Amino acid sequence: MADVEMVDKSNTEQATPKDTPKEASSLTLADLKRNVQLIEKGADTKEIRFITSVLRQTSAIRKKITESVLYQIVSTTFSVNDPKRAFLLTYLKPSSEEMEIDNTTTTTSTKDAHLDPEVESYLHLLVLIFLIDQKRYDQATTCATSLVETIQSKNRITLYPLSSKIFFYYSLAFEMAKKLEQVRPALLKALRTATLRHNDEGQATLTNLILRNYLEYNLVEQADQWVNNTEFPENASSNQYARYLYYQGRIKAIQLDYAESYKYLTQAIRKAPQNTAAGFRRTVYKLLCIVQLLTGEIPERNIFSQKSLKVALKPYFTLTQSVRVGDLVSFHSVVEQYSSLFKEDKTFTLIQRLHTNVIKAGLKKINTAYSRISFDDICKKLKFDGTAQDIMFIVSKTIKDGVIDATIDYEGGYLQSKDTVDAYSTQEPLVAFSDRIDICLKIHNDSLKAMRFHPDLNKAETEKIAEVAKTIKQEMERQAEESSDNEGDYDF
Repeated sequence: MADVEMVDKSNTEQATPKDTPKEASSLTLADLKRNVQLIEKGADTKEIRFITSVLRQTSAIRKKITESVLYQIVSTTFSVNDPKRAFLLTYLKPSSEEMEIDNTTTTTSTKDAHLDPEVESYLHLLVLIFLIDQKRYDQATTCATSLVETIQSKNRITLYPLSSKIFFYYSLAFEMAKKLEQVRPALLKALRTATLRHNDEGQATLTNLILRNYLEYNLVEQADQWVNNTEFPENASSNQYARYLYYQGRIKAIQLDYAESYKYLTQAIRKAPQNTAAGFRRTVYKLLCIVQLLTGEIPERNIFSQKSLKVALKPYFTLTQSVRVGDLVSFHSVVEQYSSLFKEDKTFTLIQRLHTNVIKAGLKKINTAYSRISFDDICKKLKFDGTAQDIMFIVSKTIKDGVIDATIDYEGGYLQSKDTVDAYSTQEPLVAFSDRIDICLKIHNDSLKAMRFHPDLNKAETEKIAEVAKTIKQEMERQAEESSDNEGDYDF
């Protein structure tokens, strides 16, 4: 009996997973049909919010889409004689087993009903995303090119949210295929069109894609000129603005303007979503750690202890420790150990600049510990592979930059430290306080810009409300005066 029960239990356990994929695919297909209905409703009523709500589900739908589901939704939505249907089905060839999800939905539509361009673009976009996820990049580039040509030939307001998403995956497909430079003219042309049509979200997306295109090929000067000669739309979403701030911080870091880079990267982290976009936050924090080290500061320890950043920032934490200690040997070993990772993150060039900062950190500790020390001893303590004269030049530059407060005795060949000065007697607290005030004022101004007012509230109604408020205030003052007079009578 025990054996029979075990066999029956195993059979039921094996039977359950077979039904699970079919149920999941059926649910996904139902969700796609609901999304198509919402897009049709948005196109008919000219309400962009319906299309925007559908696009918010892209990342969730993307994880559940299969080739069979896409085949069915394309087959049932497009008419049989539609050439777009035949074009999309050439990329979708599911097996016979995958097609046994729902026999009632596999029948194609025989009507030649007109399909909205929004629905066509949405289904075309889903096919493009599927090809990218399946790493069929050559087919994805062809599919993306056809989709972009379709979008550019139509000028409809309801297509604006879709066009932003389409151009993002269009650029991603060519980037995965190592052909990103080919899309630059198309992106520039699309940005000009989006600007003329006042498509703010599309303009913001295309601006970021062009900056990414320039930085991918290390065209920093062109990217900087592009930022200086263009304006980012104020009505763009916070996500696009966070990306724009990150690219600006990256440009400034390469151009040795570390203070500006630190400001842009800090703002990018504030603008980015706190509960999602973990990949973007990891990328920004990696660059921010290096920029902060290049400015002579040490990143806070709680940054590296965050759950979503702990594993990704472990090499940068080890690098920070070596820089903080001022140990050149440890620094070179860390760079050599994680060189491939740093090159993949595109921070290796900036990390190589930290060599001087490691020396400066070591000199800062030596200056605090010794009132007088020779340059030969400095070379030994820092494990510097140069001569005493080389370290002398580095020390003089460090003194000039204000990192240490000391003097050099060239005849005696030693470094003479000065007495420590109270920091509150200098301008440092004033500068730090001023920087914090500037940040608070910027947040306040951004909050005021983000406030929404009633669209039907015109100037005449505003003046009328102000007059009513003034009348009420005068009436309250009159009542207060009368009450004070009455109280005066009672006192007598």
